[in-house]
Amino acid sequence: MLYTFTYMFSASELYKVEKPSRYIGGEYNSIVKNWENIPYKVALLYPDLYEVGMSYHGLQLFYYKINGETDLLAERVFTPAPDAINMLKEKNIPLRSLENKKPLSSFDVIAVHFLTELVATNVLETLSLGEIKLFSNERTPDDPYIIAGGPAISNPAFFEPFLDAIFIGEADDIIVDLVRFLSEARQKHANREETLQRLTTLFDGIYVPSLKNSVKEHHVLREDIYYPERFLVPNVEAVQERAVVELMRGCTRGCHFCHASSYYRPVRETPPDKVVELVKSIKKSTGFSEVGLLSLSTFDYSKLNDVVDRLQGEHLNMSLPSLRLDSLDLSLLKKVDPTAHLTLTIAPEAGSDELRKKLNKGFTNEQILRAVDVLSENGWTKFKFYFMVGLPFETEEDVRSIAKLLNEADSVAFRNNRRSRIHGTIASFVPKPFTPFQWERQITPDEAEQKYTIIRKSLKRQIDVSFRDPWFSLLEGVLSRSDEKVSQVVLEAWKRGAIFDTSENDQKRAIWEDAWQSLNLDPLDYLKGRSTNEPLPWDHIQVGPEKAFLETQREKSEKGLLTEDCRYGCLGCGVCEGDLWPTMA
Repeated sequence: MLYTFTYMFSASELYKVEKPSRYIGGEYNSIVKNWENIPYKVALLYPDLYEVGMSYHGLQLFYYKINGETDLLAERVFTPAPDAINMLKEKNIPLRSLENKKPLSSFDVIAVHFLTELVATNVLETLSLGEIKLFSNERTPDDPYIIAGGPAISNPAFFEPFLDAIFIGEADDIIVDLVRFLSEARQKHANREETLQRLTTLFDGIYVPSLKNSVKEHHVLREDIYYPERFLVPNVEAVQERAVVELMRGCTRGCHFCHASSYYRPVRETPPDKVVELVKSIKKSTGFSEVGLLSLSTFDYSKLNDVVDRLQGEHLNMSLPSLRLDSLDLSLLKKVDPTAHLTLTIAPEAGSDELRKKLNKGFTNEQILRAVDVLSENGWTKFKFYFMVGLPFETEEDVRSIAKLLNEADSVAFRNNRRSRIHGTIASFVPKPFTPFQWERQITPDEAEQKYTIIRKSLKRQIDVSFRDPWFSLLEGVLSRSDEKVSQVVLEAWKRGAIFDTSENDQKRAIWEDAWQSLNLDPLDYLKGRSTNEPLPWDHIQVGPEKAFLETQREKSEKGLLTEDCRYGCLGCGVCEGDLWPTMA
C-alpha cells in the first residue's frame, strides 16, 4: 500500500483514529521552516497526549524561543493515543514531528519535558516509536542527543540509562546555545563521551549520567526570562485552552512539602507593563478570551491589582489560582470574576491549625471559614479544597479534622446560598527530594486507605470528595526518591505494557506490581524514612536551598515554628548568593 506522508497516516487511516487532528499539525501560529535550509534541529517531546502538551506553557516558550533563531528549528512531538500507537506499529510507520513530518531519528537533539515522574513509560514508548535507541550507551555519533529537563527529573535516577544529559533548573538563557552545541557535535560525528564531558564545562546545570558529575541548578535572572508573545492555537480542545502569561516565577513562601518552591526559588516578578502588553498581544494573535496569569502564588504578585485594573475592558475571562487566605482581597476578586461563576480553590493541605503550621502554612481554620462565609455571601457558590493525608507528625485527629473542616465549610456556604457546593480532593502525601521533608517516610497505600475511610465516614453526604489512588502516590514517591535500580523497573513495566500511568487504573497497577516482582524489588523499601546522616541518591545534585538549611527547616517543622517569607529578609538558604535576590515588579 502507498502511504502519503503529508501526515503520519494516510487520509483513510486518519479517519480510523480518535481525534485525528492530534496528528496533522498546521495550527494557527505554528512555524514550519524549510528543513533543508536550517542546520540545527531539535524535537520538543512532550510525553503525553497532544491536548495535554499543548496546555503546557514551557513547550510554547521553548518553541518560540528556539524558532526565533535563523539557524535553529524546533518541532513538536507528543505521545500518540493507544489507537494511533497500534496503527503505527501495525503499519511500521515511525513517529514523526508535527511541522515537517520528520522521523525523530532525523533530529539532532530531542528535548524531553518531565512535569511528572509518571510519564516515564510514555517517554520510552515515544522514543521507541521514533526508532531511537533507548539506552544512551548504545547511541552512536550519528544518533540524536536525548536531553531532559523539568522539575520531575531533578532526581533523575529512575531514568538515567535512557538520557544523555539532564538539565537541572531553568533554561531560558541557555537553551539556544545548548541546542547549537549538541547539533553541531552530531553533524560532525563527534565522539559522544567527549561531547558530553565538554557540555558540563560549557553550561551550568548539566548533569551527565555516564559521568556522575556533581551539579547545581541553573537560575535565570528576571531580564533573561523569555516571554512568548503569541501562542499555538490547538487543533483539538486542550486541557487548558487559554492565553497564558507568566506573572512571576518562583515562590518564597517555603511550604515544607513543596518541591516547586525549592526548584523555582526565588521570586522574579514580571513588570506590570510587560504583563499587560503580553496579554493583549497573545489575545490578538490567538483569539483566546480567557487568560491565565501563571505563577506558583498569583495573589502574592505585588502589582496584581494594577494588572487587573489595566485589563478591564479587554473582554477577558481570567482564571483564578488557589486563594491566599492571609491576603484575601474581595474587591480584586470581584474585578476578576464579576459574575461569581468561577470555582474558587483553597488549599489548606491539612485539616488542623497545628499540623498546618508544621507545613509552614500559617493561616487558620477560622480564616478559611470566614473566607467561605464572605465569598458565598457575595455570590460565589463553588469551592474546591485540597488536602493531603500521611503528612509528617499527623495524628488521627488531624485526619478527622479534614472532614470536620469540609463539613463546617459546607454549612457556612449553604447558609448563605443554597446552591453552594463544596468539593474536596484528597491525596496521599509524597515527600519529595530537595524539601525539608525529603527524609520523611511515605505512608503505604493500605495506611492511606484507612485514613480515607476515616474521612468518608465523617463527611456529610452532599459533599463531593475525590480520593487519589494511593498506589499511584506510592509509584510517584518511589520514582521521585529513586536510586538506579528503579530504572530497571521502569523499563520492565514499559515492556509489559505500562503507558499513560497518569490515568491511574488497576490494570496499570498490576503491570507495575509484576515488574517489581520480576526484579525481586519491593517498592515499600523506598517509602521508608531516612536519617539526615545517611547519603541520599540525589546528593550529587543541588536544587534549591542547601541541605543544612533544609535540616533546620525540618527541625522548625517538628516544633511548629513558622519561617517568614524571604522577600522580607534573607533566610540564608544558599540559593541567591547575592545575585538572585527576589525581584519585585
